[in-house]
Amino acid sequence: MDFYNPNEKIRLIRKQLGINQSLLEDVNMTRAFISMMESGKRRISRRSSELLARKFNSIAKEMSININLDDEYFYRVPEEDARFYCENELSKDKISHEELNEIIEVAKTYQLRDILINIYKANGERYFAEADYMNAFTNFSNSLGKCKEINENSLQPYIYNAMGVCKIRRNEDEEAVFYFSQALWYAKEQENDLYFIKASYNLALGYSKIKEYEKCLEVIENNIVGKDIDEESEDLLKARILKANTYLRIGKKEEVLREYLIIINTLKETDIDTLSMIYNNIAEYHYKNEQFEESLKYIDRAQKLRSRESISIVLDTKGKIFLKQGLYNESIMILELAVSFAEEYKQFAVLFEIYKDLIKVYEFINDLERIKEAAQMLLDTLDKNNIDKGRTYALYKLIEISTTEGNIEESLRLLHKLKPMLISE
Repeated sequence: MDFYNPNEKIRLIRKQLGINQSLLEDVNMTRAFISMMESGKRRISRRSSELLARKFNSIAKEMSININLDDEYFYRVPEEDARFYCENELSKDKISHEELNEIIEVAKTYQLRDILINIYKANGERYFAEADYMNAFTNFSNSLGKCKEINENSLQPYIYNAMGVCKIRRNEDEEAVFYFSQALWYAKEQENDLYFIKASYNLALGYSKIKEYEKCLEVIENNIVGKDIDEESEDLLKARILKANTYLRIGKKEEVLREYLIIINTLKETDIDTLSMIYNNIAEYHYKNEQFEESLKYIDRAQKLRSRESISIVLDTKGKIFLKQGLYNESIMILELAVSFAEEYKQFAVLFEIYKDLIKVYEFINDLERIKEAAQMLLDTLDKNNIDKGRTYALYKLIEISTTEGNIEESLRLLHKLKPMLISE
């Protein structure tokens, strides 16, 4: 995209319309003055720009052409035009990655670093909405880099938090903890209460995922539950749910049910998804205590409320219950359905766990072919989406099968693929 100096714009548009300077004359603007502006001998003022824009718009309209020049068009230098263009494009409701990349190139050419912050951020948000978390992370990272260059600190809590969410959606939980910690630090520095709470919750979630449960509970207690937050706040609700889930994972049985009951009593009638999640977690609690009938009662309640996009975690719990009851065919059917939903909606955080549960059922019935098929499908999905977590497990299962089958060549091939992953760990 080309942008022109003010005097060049007069000449360019005049030639495009096929008119001479005399047609631009006005009581407040002589032909000689126009000639001097066009040749670059006189600077174009805001008032002159306004007169020129109106004159050109009027002439173009008579030709049934709409050029729609704004009053400051002839006053702006190329850098200002580039900024004007970028800001207008960014304000559009719908804008594609291709269009955003074009704007990025313009902003780079004219070194509009503050504009680049917002373009990369917008591109990251669009990729995130499309569940393309790798490209989303890259764009948020570029946005952060520009923030650092010009000491723009106000956006850094948001961007660090967004980068952390991208990592956690890709099961890169230890890296996520770093970005959430940074988001929390910047939010605290800037007294940004909104992102202090958001980053605190996400940091606690990250700690939970890497099994640092005491740190998870500490962040929840100190940064969220212990703060003066509205009892009906969604952030407080999410923190309480995570707290209850953490109690479940560390085996604090009495605290688990108490927390879940507190949460249920504070829910609004419209909190269908949250209620479904709680029912699923209570089902998980009863499952761990081998109270399978009670577990199924709550899982059925959860399944009735859960949306299609997030049903996979409920189905996973149900599949595990059926396995414990010895209902292998039913367990396989439910877990295969859970896999399909998790893959369709790119729920990578639960997909690996579902595959592990499905393979466990196949192991119970000693179906080597289906174990191999499931492990290969998991590996293919992880490779396709550039996700590391789960690859080691999938390769290990494939090596187990090939070794059992006496296929030494295949085992060696898979071991060669597994070796760099083990070294990096």
